[in-house]
Amino acid sequence: MAVHAHPDDESSKGAATMARYVREGVEVLVVTCTGGERGSILNPAMDRPEVLADIAAIRAAEMEAAREILGVEQAWLGFVDSGLPEGDPLPPLPEDCFARQPLDVASDPLVRLIREFRPHVVLTYDERGGYPHPDHIKVHEISVEAFDAA
Repeated sequence: MAVHAHPDDESSKGAATMARYVREGVEVLVVTCTGGERGSILNPAMDRPEVLADIAAIRAAEMEAAREILGVEQAWLGFVDSGLPEGDPLPPLPEDCFARQPLDVASDPLVRLIREFRPHVVLTYDERGGYPHPDHIKVHEISVEAFDAA
């Protein structure tokens, strides 16, 4: 099981590890915590108003393509992307976002998935989230909490 914050994280963080497990015949489940609704568009060719207006659907389609290519199963937890705040001081996170969810609210769906899927290995981020994105840090917190609770 690999627990990620956003659709696209499965491709940039641990894809080779998951592909190796799949090649060895292991069933792999990617858990995606948010829809990536507030994600940045880094590709200038995609930085267009119509893409931004439909970013959640585009990222879901990209996740489906990645799932197919990697040969993994995938589950959405359904939380809302927190976005990556910028500025000094940093602006507050949106009220409805994943990073602001109470630990039990955010980890309970993952506990259920761990109990159902029964993974031998859980891949996730370190306590800094790999970099200081609030959703990646929250993924670390809920992954540790859910692993202990399951």
